[in-house]
Amino acid sequence: MSSVLIVVPTFDSIEPDTFKSIYGLKKPDGCNVMFDFIRGYDVARARNLIVREALQFGFDYLLMVDSDIVLPRDALTMLLSIDKDIVLGWYPRKRSTTGQTELFALGHSDFVDTNNINVKDIQGDAPVEIKGGGLGCALIKTSVFTTLGCGPWFKYVEYESGDVLSEDNYFCDVATKCGFKIYYHPQVRCGHVNKVIF
Repeated sequence: MSSVLIVVPTFDSIEPDTFKSIYGLKKPDGCNVMFDFIRGYDVARARNLIVREALQFGFDYLLMVDSDIVLPRDALTMLLSIDKDIVLGWYPRKRSTTGQTELFALGHSDFVDTNNINVKDIQGDAPVEIKGGGLGCALIKTSVFTTLGCGPWFKYVEYESGDVLSEDNYFCDVATKCGFKIYYHPQVRCGHVNKVIF
């Protein structure tokens, strides 16, 4: 029996629709699923605490869900079914008007908009290998973190230019350099709550 820890890293709160989608997930037969959240830290630190919790309690998989992501009902079953070390669901970039996602294509050295995968290019139902992406919906085998060492597995990197590499893309970069492949599942399209505050 495999075990999955579903965890939401959040600085403050979790969107009600995110909670609802997690509790409405289909649970695969023979799979033990537990839920938790880490609140009150920046996302990088929260993600590191999440990994330590998953390793401490011997979970096989970690499903990270951002606090404003809405999962499709069959997200967990579809992500588990393809048996990859790291597989992402996808979602539109918040407030994008051009169809950008948080996925980045192979063949580029940086995580920049020029290698961003557009919604219109996402087709089919087979997993697609990518350079990396946002971990708003990410199923990761905990053995990946064991292989990568004692952490931190997530951190922000600020360059002299002032550009910042996000904590999730930092993880993707380190993981691929250690030989892991990252995929996204075209059929796991998530919602992205978009609040406008005046």
